[in-house]
Amino acid sequence: MTKLCCVLLLCVGCTGGLYQMTDDDSGGADAGPTAFDDLDKDRAQAAFQTTADLMRYVVAPGCAAENNECHANEDYPDLSTEGNLWNLRNLPCNLGVGDRRTIEDFCERVGDKLRITSGTNAGYLATIGSISLVTDDQGEFSYYELLLDQPVGAAQADASFELLRDGSVVGVLGGGGSLQVTGAGASVRVTNAGEIPAPDAVRQGDENQNGVFGTGEGVIVKPGDARASYLIHRLLGEQSERVRMPLNENADNPTEQNRVLSPDEMYAIMSWINCMQPDDDVYAPICYDCAANADNNGALQ
Repeated sequence: MTKLCCVLLLCVGCTGGLYQMTDDDSGGADAGPTAFDDLDKDRAQAAFQTTADLMRYVVAPGCAAENNECHANEDYPDLSTEGNLWNLRNLPCNLGVGDRRTIEDFCERVGDKLRITSGTNAGYLATIGSISLVTDDQGEFSYYELLLDQPVGAAQADASFELLRDGSVVGVLGGGGSLQVTGAGASVRVTNAGEIPAPDAVRQGDENQNGVFGTGEGVIVKPGDARASYLIHRLLGEQSERVRMPLNENADNPTEQNRVLSPDEMYAIMSWINCMQPDDDVYAPICYDCAANADNNGALQ
């Protein structure tokens, strides 16, 4: 039923104002629609009918030709193919950030938990915000410092601890008896490196260490909710501290300039997200007529 609705809608859209199709330099195949500054929903629906259309006419010109054209290499996501674009559904954002301390609040995960199991603070349970390696003057391991989401009750030496994920103890993440509580603050130390064998494997809920803990809801493309999709934030340059996509200046080719997406293009991409169905693929019609798309105007507001 949904598919039929989409097909009928697109036929109606074909009666509206079409994008102007331009020739490429060779005078042959079209190079895609010409951008307009105003939003015309009928025109957008006629121009962008499938995920493949979005890739060919919107994403590829500013993202797929060269590295660093859509975004810097350390950023995410990879938009180089139709399959990559489609596979962004429900994928966590900022996965490719090199320095995790620069991750955005929107993209922070729900952290694993630490529980103290012995002594004065036995029973203490808190979410792990970040784990930092502290070294001595020779660069050798001194201790791991764990920032937590709530203060510990009192100072304590050589406490036993365990790490939990989704309410269950996960021994491979860490645990032992070298936990040091230095005061009533929201941090502890682990002085035995082997008790946290792989810090990066532990989910840290406040990697940028600004006191805002992640909800785990930040994904690149959230089906049914374009405004909650990180891709839309980046394309609009709103609710994100990172550079707007596509990059105005290609880092690999500074003489090449990319334009920001037009209102029609943003409307089409947001419609694609709002109305996508689990059994869609890159050639499935974009259904513009769904309840989640009723107030879509190509913007976050």
